[in-house]
Amino acid sequence: MVDLPPDSYPEERRLATVLVAYLDGFSRRPGHGNFDIVDELLKEAWRVIDRVIQESGGFIETHTGDEVRVVWGAPVSGEDDAERAVSTAMNIEAALRAFAVDSLHPDAQTIHLRVGVNSGPVLALYIGLDNQYRIVGEALDAAKKLALTAELKQVLIGEQTYRLVRGAFRVTSLGVINEEDEAPPITGFRVEEKLLQPTRVRYTDQGGLETHMVARDAEMEMLEAMFEEANSQGSPRLALVVGDTGMGKSRLLAEVSRQLELENSRLHSFSARGLAEAEKAPFFLWKALWKHRFGIQESMDVEATRENFMRGILQIWGNRLGAVSAIEAAHMIGQLVGIEWENSPYLEDLAAQPERRKQRAFELTRELFSRLSETGPVLLMVDDLQWVDRGSLDLMAYLAQDQSTTLPLFILAGARSEFPKANVQWLNIANLVPLRPIPFDATLVKAAYPALVGYPDAFLSGLGSRSEGNPYFLEELVKSIVQSEGNYDAAPRVPPEAVATNLPQNLRALLQERLDALPSDAREVLLLASVVGRMFWVGAIKAAAKQPIGTGLLNLPEEVLDRVVQNALRHLVRAEMAFPRADSIFADQQEFIFKHAMLREVAYDLLPQKYRRFYHFAIARWLSKRAGPDFHVMIAGHYEQAGGISAALRHYNLAVKYAEASGAKEDIDWLKNRIESIQSGEKDDSGVQRTNPA
Repeated sequence: MVDLPPDSYPEERRLATVLVAYLDGFSRRPGHGNFDIVDELLKEAWRVIDRVIQESGGFIETHTGDEVRVVWGAPVSGEDDAERAVSTAMNIEAALRAFAVDSLHPDAQTIHLRVGVNSGPVLALYIGLDNQYRIVGEALDAAKKLALTAELKQVLIGEQTYRLVRGAFRVTSLGVINEEDEAPPITGFRVEEKLLQPTRVRYTDQGGLETHMVARDAEMEMLEAMFEEANSQGSPRLALVVGDTGMGKSRLLAEVSRQLELENSRLHSFSARGLAEAEKAPFFLWKALWKHRFGIQESMDVEATRENFMRGILQIWGNRLGAVSAIEAAHMIGQLVGIEWENSPYLEDLAAQPERRKQRAFELTRELFSRLSETGPVLLMVDDLQWVDRGSLDLMAYLAQDQSTTLPLFILAGARSEFPKANVQWLNIANLVPLRPIPFDATLVKAAYPALVGYPDAFLSGLGSRSEGNPYFLEELVKSIVQSEGNYDAAPRVPPEAVATNLPQNLRALLQERLDALPSDAREVLLLASVVGRMFWVGAIKAAAKQPIGTGLLNLPEEVLDRVVQNALRHLVRAEMAFPRADSIFADQQEFIFKHAMLREVAYDLLPQKYRRFYHFAIARWLSKRAGPDFHVMIAGHYEQAGGISAALRHYNLAVKYAEASGAKEDIDWLKNRIESIQSGEKDDSGVQRTNPA
């Protein structure tokens, strides 16, 4: 353990992940009274364990003869603290197995750990005559209980940790592990293995407001039944969850996929999201899905990209012989999402037939999922379908149609209400699950937000009525009432009548009020992020901040600007307005996402139009230096919004060439029409001035 001088770190509340491990081995058994041997073996075992912990960046808070407590998130935090903690727990056990093989001690193979990992708020403070830095709180207590419940060589994690690492590890739910205790219930999850291919894009949060999904049991049961039907009949099913903005589509999709993962240990899960700014980029959704799955980043060179993609396809394809090779599948599917293969005989044979090449890629994608389903059912979850590019939609529709090959594939999609109206053909292949407003009364409000249990029922009923049955509106109302610098677990207080009276009457006004209440730097950073899009990066914000107009961050030295932006982003994460991604498509850039698309829209609307074009121009240049060909549409859109017509046309033309290679006819037609519109001098809906701000 590292000795800290007094007051090295502030005494404060922090969100942390705590690992508690108990060493269990031969020294606990009778008949081992040779303390010299015991002492030496314990020292060697702890050296092995501590080395793994130190390499992971964990802070060893307490160390005794048979126990160690390690913290991530205090005294300093990282973006992937929970994942580091769980990986460390598994790496320790692997290191002990290697130690048992190499050690000369005959009882070394009996040394194992019982490990518990839990995440949540803790209080960090200095305790005792030696003024040692310690943590206290329910997160630590639960980690201890999980460790004591674990069997030898087991790693148990709590529910909050599971939510933070879901998609990176395969786990099995154990239910409540302390039913006989008077302490708060602790749900345990046994970690089975670290997944070679992550199943979903993971965004982290800071604990925030505890929320429970309510009044969606019927929809949950309906969707789970569709999954069971796909699994039992060996044929695909497509469920389309539709609803207006804020109806809880994303939350329902997340809860259903979470439940399916826990109930089906061999489930193969994939997830992706549509982005408005990439709506016309051919097969952007599938590129994002495969590249995340296979650990491919924009900064990788062509050769590394090919290697990662080929390796990923081979792992899914398996060893079963067939008429098609995994290499052909990799080349065809990879070409569809922009991966180039030199001298590929499979691509050369269809070089002059882009439509046939696209169809072949569709067929092999289906074969890929069919092979994967031989070891477990497959779940494909896609959110914000209304912003998915046409080519990606066509591939999803193709997969959803029942064909001769067995394919227990469940496609779980969410879209705004207008999507099926604009895509009526989907009504023939999808099972529609509409989400309607929830009749929130005091009971439902308390069930959804435990922090409100101490508030008067009349007030809670008023909140429910004010929300008009919109779950997102209700959540923002609740935050406006109970949030204080991100602290959601303070003692309940009875709000004065003025609070209820002054609450905004609609969601947009409420979001604007929350934005206006932010510290100036945090508000400035969020507005700049809104120019980038729903998904944004630190570097893009800093590029926009350096524009010589409109921003209060101008002329700051680079190191000061970076500190201001990072502090602002931490505040936004605590306020649950944005979330950092566990990894990023750009290797050197932290990626974030707005909590809700409407929040991003409101933030963008607050920016004066006379400033927007300068920020769009800076972001376009920043992206053009880093992004691949599938970003040409996005870059062109930023240049167009900036009035940089020549640059916009250049990237739109490059986007056409990229689309032609993938055979995405509808996207090609849209791009060509856009080019003609710009060349004819027509203004777009924003009415941007056609001048170059450079």
